[in-house]
Amino acid sequence: MSMISNALSGLNAANVAMIVAGQNVANAAVDSYSRQTARFETVGSPLGGVNVSSVERIVDAFLNDDIWRTSSDLGYYQGKQSYLGYIEQVIGTDSLNFNDGVGEISNALNAAATKPDSLAYRQQVIATSESLLQDLAQMDGALEGQISKLSLEMSNLGLNTSSTTAEIAEVNHQITQAQAKNLPTAELKDNRERLVGELSKSIGIAVIEHDDGSIDISTLSGAPLVIGNKAAKVSVSGTTVTATLLNQSFKLTEQVGGRFGGLISADTQVIQPTLDSLNSLVKNFADDINTALAQGFDLNGDAGIDLFEYNPLNPLGSITINPGMTAEKLALTGNELGLPSGGPGDNGNVANIVSAIANSGSAFTYIVGDLAISSKQNQNSIATSVTLNDSAILARDSISGVNLDEEAASLMHFQQMYNANAKVITTADQIFDSLLNMF
Repeated sequence: MSMISNALSGLNAANVAMIVAGQNVANAAVDSYSRQTARFETVGSPLGGVNVSSVERIVDAFLNDDIWRTSSDLGYYQGKQSYLGYIEQVIGTDSLNFNDGVGEISNALNAAATKPDSLAYRQQVIATSESLLQDLAQMDGALEGQISKLSLEMSNLGLNTSSTTAEIAEVNHQITQAQAKNLPTAELKDNRERLVGELSKSIGIAVIEHDDGSIDISTLSGAPLVIGNKAAKVSVSGTTVTATLLNQSFKLTEQVGGRFGGLISADTQVIQPTLDSLNSLVKNFADDINTALAQGFDLNGDAGIDLFEYNPLNPLGSITINPGMTAEKLALTGNELGLPSGGPGDNGNVANIVSAIANSGSAFTYIVGDLAISSKQNQNSIATSVTLNDSAILARDSISGVNLDEEAASLMHFQQMYNANAKVITTADQIFDSLLNMF
């Protein structure tokens, strides 16, 4: 009987192993599936035999962490580049080149210097100024549009992230319940790893696993996202991101990583600094021309008035031509002891105006150059992150992925094991029948 008992245990063990191998083959193409293997142990009884002690998932926590880390890095740089690249293109486009606009104004002023009494030349100065303001308005509109787009994307990402943390918390609950009842948890853990992978694209994460099978997830700065079966809600107001769990709220900065970090960085390191630089540029440009005009006189002998008006809080978005400015009131006549320096044909203040705006272009060139350098560096970081993430996935798949050749070999091995044990049972049955026939 011990022979039959041993063979029967081997038959059952081989059958379980073939089922596990078959399941691996069936799920080979399933995303985030971790292959499983049957662990054998000798039955601790006088009759001997073999038993399947467990069916284990083949996973490496370090490799999973590496995937999640590199996914977060890639999400960060891609999120930032989606805005950095666009703004670089808009600000650096030839059709909106600030320096070209300033050059057109300088050319109009130089032309007016030849005939300072000509209303046509004077009007050309005003017209080129209006053309520059149209370009600035387009820049402002593009940047404001990116702010609105950014806020909407972050709001949608907040909803998706909150949904993902809630799903992870629910799977946590299911795993702890199943593990307490000694039920299989492999499929649940595969699903949870998939969800954690999705979360890592949005936020850089740290994961801690507990003995009951649950995991806790926090941001790299320590803000909790999942604790057992409790999940944080991620909310967005404008471009301010907050994670709230168990009545505690944590503000997330670009240091949080993932796409969220990249989007926050796009706001704090790209959009807002570019707006600040352009506002400063526009303010200084307008002030320089207005100051220079104030030093001259118009065709009527009156002191010069401002060409530009703007709201100091938002020069780029508010700058306009002074509605009181006309061709006659453009102060091109020079100044001598507070009085016009000459009569008709005097262009003494033109050189002063041209000189005042001569250095405006350098500030704009710096803005464009800084965006180009930042964009190039960020694109290099994307390329590096893609390589690292691909390598991390390959490393994980080499351990946890399904190799169809290996599974085919396993199926053949366990089939032979099954057949051999079946042969033992058949042989034992024949021996038993022969013994019975002897009496």
